[in-house]
Amino acid sequence: MQSELFQTHEEDSRIWKISELNSSIRKVLEKNFKQVWIRGEISNLKAHSSGHYYFQLKDSQAQLKAVLFRGDARNMHHPPQEGSQYLAFGDVTVYEPRGDCQIRVRHLMEDGVGNLRLEFERLKSLFEKEGLFDPAKKKDIPLFPIRIGLITSPEGAAIHDFLSILQRRKWKGEVFLYPSLVQGPLAPAKLIQSLRTISQINPSLDLIVLSRGGGSVEDLWAFNDEKLVREISVSQIPIISAVGHQTDFVLSDFVADLRAETPSAAAELISSLQLVQIEKFSTLKHRIDEVKSQFLQMLNDQIELLNAKVKVCSPIHKIERRIQQIDDLETRLITSTKRILDKNSVKLHYLANRLEGCSLQNTLDKGFAFIRDRNGDAVKDGKNLLRGDKVSVIFRDGKRAMTAD
Repeated sequence: MQSELFQTHEEDSRIWKISELNSSIRKVLEKNFKQVWIRGEISNLKAHSSGHYYFQLKDSQAQLKAVLFRGDARNMHHPPQEGSQYLAFGDVTVYEPRGDCQIRVRHLMEDGVGNLRLEFERLKSLFEKEGLFDPAKKKDIPLFPIRIGLITSPEGAAIHDFLSILQRRKWKGEVFLYPSLVQGPLAPAKLIQSLRTISQINPSLDLIVLSRGGGSVEDLWAFNDEKLVREISVSQIPIISAVGHQTDFVLSDFVADLRAETPSAAAELISSLQLVQIEKFSTLKHRIDEVKSQFLQMLNDQIELLNAKVKVCSPIHKIERRIQQIDDLETRLITSTKRILDKNSVKLHYLANRLEGCSLQNTLDKGFAFIRDRNGDAVKDGKNLLRGDKVSVIFRDGKRAMTAD
């Protein structure tokens, strides 16, 4: 009979390796028990040097091993405490080497805080279904916000950090403070009142910043208020939610048009937007100046070209050209005439000198005499004179009458 049972077992079932079985169990658990909430008391807590936490969560009837890795532990405001009641959120799995069923904890909070977390998840799910968190409904943050409404406590560190960063980064604009409670049961109503005041008396603001510093879940709970979330959703002015620290999330973060991790981050974002726009404007102005200069130069070149064409085609230009030609001819005529006159003057001077050398007075000065007959004709040969002819002899110093012998 045992042989028959063994035979049946071999025919109907496979023989599992332990590692295979543990792996299969893990996959089944992770598929069906993913992202679950459990409540229990921490026991056997061990803080590893790596920063991980190993412990058990137990109630009056059972216990379950748990592990909280360092990355998720950083999100806790306080480390887990032995013997305290906690609400844990995570995935049920199997640690295969030992076959231990355990929960990999993603979030761990004290039981009282856990109730707030459940309310947070309920409201978050409600608003998501209503479409309040729809990205398509979010308004664009102005690229160059100049007038900003700041809703925060006038005595907290948030306002000091916010304004200091704007001043340090030389932000140019106006900040209008709307003081409000940011903690406690009266805070939601005060925050709503500030939003409504802005919409009524200062609707021209470019941006609203809803801000407070860090704190516990209870401290930040005012920003999870249902009425406040709905008031933010209907604001006509873009809103930045800057509440708590980097790891803190409130419902105003989801409904606002933009979430800033901290009030300081909001100030840095706003000033950065302005610096980016100033740089863009500067670059654009430089480019416009370049294009303007190039255009003016091109226009000036075209004007000069047109002026040149007009001058070439204009009658005035032709007249001016003729006048210039006449002036040139006149200059050439004067130059040529002067050259001719100078040449003839030299020649005339030469002839005058020669003529002067052949003059009667010059001849007489050389010791010669000039003889004329009675008719006044020059006597060139002595044979033409007869004895007794009357002649006139001209000497250098005068004329003498003589008779030929």
